[in-house]
Amino acid sequence: MDIEFFLKERNKFSLYFYEKASKPFIETMLSIENEKDPYIPPYSEDGEPPFLAEWLEARDGLNSVGLATISMLSSAIQLFLSCWADRIESKDHRLDRKGNKGWLNAYKKITMDFGVDYSKCPASLDIIEQTVLARNRTQHSEEITSHRISHSKKDLSKYPSPYFISDEDLNRISSQQPESWWMMPDIHIDHTKLKAVILEIEKYCSWLESEYERLLNAKYA
Repeated sequence: MDIEFFLKERNKFSLYFYEKASKPFIETMLSIENEKDPYIPPYSEDGEPPFLAEWLEARDGLNSVGLATISMLSSAIQLFLSCWADRIESKDHRLDRKGNKGWLNAYKKITMDFGVDYSKCPASLDIIEQTVLARNRTQHSEEITSHRISHSKKDLSKYPSPYFISDEDLNRISSQQPESWWMMPDIHIDHTKLKAVILEIEKYCSWLESEYERLLNAKYA
């Protein structure tokens, strides 16, 4: 089975899903910002931006689409690695696919034990790991009062300049000490970041496939 092909098909659908599902939320936000019908502001002296509730609702919808897409990409990586490991597992040699540092590190150890040299990996494993961490945060919300999903202090201690963050939040945390943060920055996902993540995932998986073939051929040479 060509597992790399099916990984790419999953990634293609994930990006398609994001582009189609995000469109109405983006259009609503732009219509409000540009005061287009039906969001032409009425006369008011209360000082609050018109249609603020509608804009925030659309923003939360857009963020939710991004978080759902990240979960899809994380699942694609896990399924690919599971299939990769299936080929080297036997009844007499069971592989630990979980590990106490998470499944991504467990699979990394499996591939290393098979002979994969990560010093030659062309992909950004930091971005791939942050994709998995973002997915984990999405699946384990902490606040019932909000739709926002934020980075954890633990994740920020490992990645103080996280990939999934807005420019505004990045500037804010860069100017503060971690202990002074009164609010953790949100996980921010957009179309550009998703395309970059998919590129790194496919680069990583393509390289693992070439490593598998190389090591297999060396074993039976």
